[in-house]
Formats: sequence, structure tokens, C-alpha cells
Amino acid sequence: MSLPQDIFENLRGFSKAMYSTWFYYPPAGIMLDAGEGAASRLANTVFGVRAVFLTHGHHDHIGGLPGIVLARNSAMGEKTLPLEVFHPAGDPYVQLQREYILHLARGLGYELSWKGLSHGEGVPLAAGSGSWTIQAFRTRHVRNQTTLGYKLVEKRTRLKSGLNGLSEREIAAIAKEKGREAVSEQYEHVLMAYSGDSLALDPADIMEAEFLIHDSTFLAGEDREFNVHASLDEALGTAADARVGAVMLIHVSTRYKSAEIEEKVRNAAKAMPAGMRVALFHNAKKIVLREP
Repeated sequence: MSLPQDIFENLRGFSKAMYSTWFYYPPAGIMLDAGEGAASRLANTVFGVRAVFLTHGHHDHIGGLPGIVLARNSAMGEKTLPLEVFHPAGDPYVQLQREYILHLARGLGYELSWKGLSHGEGVPLAAGSGSWTIQAFRTRHVRNQTTLGYKLVEKRTRLKSGLNGLSEREIAAIAKEKGREAVSEQYEHVLMAYSGDSLALDPADIMEAEFLIHDSTFLAGEDREFNVHASLDEALGTAADARVGAVMLIHVSTRYKSAEIEEKVRNAAKAMPAGMRVALFHNAKKIVLREP
């Protein structure tokens, strides 16, 4: 199974524009946004959530957070596991939600921590391979306010480019003489990137991601009244420019019927690079509309 397919199979969530958006990726123990209904859908698996990363403070992305916090204090599971909530620094709506939760959830049996993030900040993850971090990057959604996207990054090691033509014996000899740092270098590889609500992302922030989750609120740009969400063509264009392995479109407006959404995404996907998978996450349904 390819890595993009593995991510697609493991990802759980819900996305209905204006109502609720959230995603849970068990291998990393992370939740991306926390829209209404997340706790009721996750049930006892909520204890697998170790960290929540909020893109912004709109209700459809944070309305389910009280349920997550309280469920981890009373459901059937390990009630002492800590929970971290990361969010755009200075978001006033997140601050109001935090105050509400602190009043509502007095006497928690576990540690609940909050941290504001800015563009470029990283958070090491305890779950996963041990070399995973979540990195925040700037998105464009709310005027005069920080909104963030997130990418799951893995630190990897590769042979230094100048040594590619050497034999294994020659490389081993250099390593023995000068140390392993003389023949290898570390680099960061994006496993998964998430836009939250946003206009088209900057491809430089998500370059060569294995899996991209991107806002596609509008099937056509002319349907957009306010410049705060991406269209189908913009989302796919970003995926192509960033050379991602797979793109999953989310947050499609409720003005469109399900059959219309699937048809238009399938047709638009035909123009994508041959090796790219295109999928749709609409409500709680995951659909692959173009295989690589």
C-alpha cells in the first residue's frame, strides 16, 4: 500500500461547509480542527487524540472541542492521558472557547494545555515514528487575523547528492574515515498537509507533500461571494503546482448536490498529473475519484 493510500485509509473525520469540519489521524494521535459532533463519532477512540490543532476560531471548526475535552474525562478509556490544544496565537474566538471549557470542565482528571502558534512554528509529536513534527503555516481566511494550516513532517536521512555516483564500498570508506555526517544529510519530508478554511495555499508551503487536504468550497470561482475560500480549480491547481502525491478536497458548499459535486470533481481531476490521486471528503464519506 502506498503512503498516500495509507493516509487516506486511516483518516477519519467529517466536513460539511458551514456546519462542522474535523479530521483525526490515529497514527500521529492528532486531530485537525474540532468541529461539532467529533466526540460522538469518535466515541471511546477519543482517547487516541493526544493533540488538537485548530486552524481558526470559527464555530464549525472549534464547536466540538468541549465534547472532546469532557469525553476524555468520562468515557471508557485511559482518563489520565494529557491533551494539548494548539491554535493560532491571539485568536479571540479560541480564547472565548478556552474560557468556556475551563469553567465547564473543572476537576479534569488529566492535564489540558493550550498553546498559541505562529507561522513557521513546529510541535514535536510523541506518537508516530519518533521523528514527526507538526509545522504551522499561514493561510488566508480571516482578514486582519492569523489563520493557520498544518503539515505533518517527517525527518529523514539521505545520501549527500555529491556522492550518488560512488559505490557502496567507496561510501563506506568515506564514512569510516570522516564519520557518517560526511556521507549523509537530514531533510524534511511532508507526509500530510491541511489547509483548513482558506484560499488556495502557497505551493511552497506544501511542496511534494504525500497527501494534501484542501478547501474546495466552490465548484466554480464565480460562485464565490467573499474572498475567503478556494474553488475546485484553485485547489487542484495548488496540488499540481506543489507536486503532491494525492489531494483530498473538503468543505464543499451545501449549495451543491452530492451527484453534482462528484461529477465535477471527477471531470476536473482528468487534467491532473498522471501519478496523482484525487479524492473527495464530503460529510462523512470518502470517495476516490481518480486513481494514480
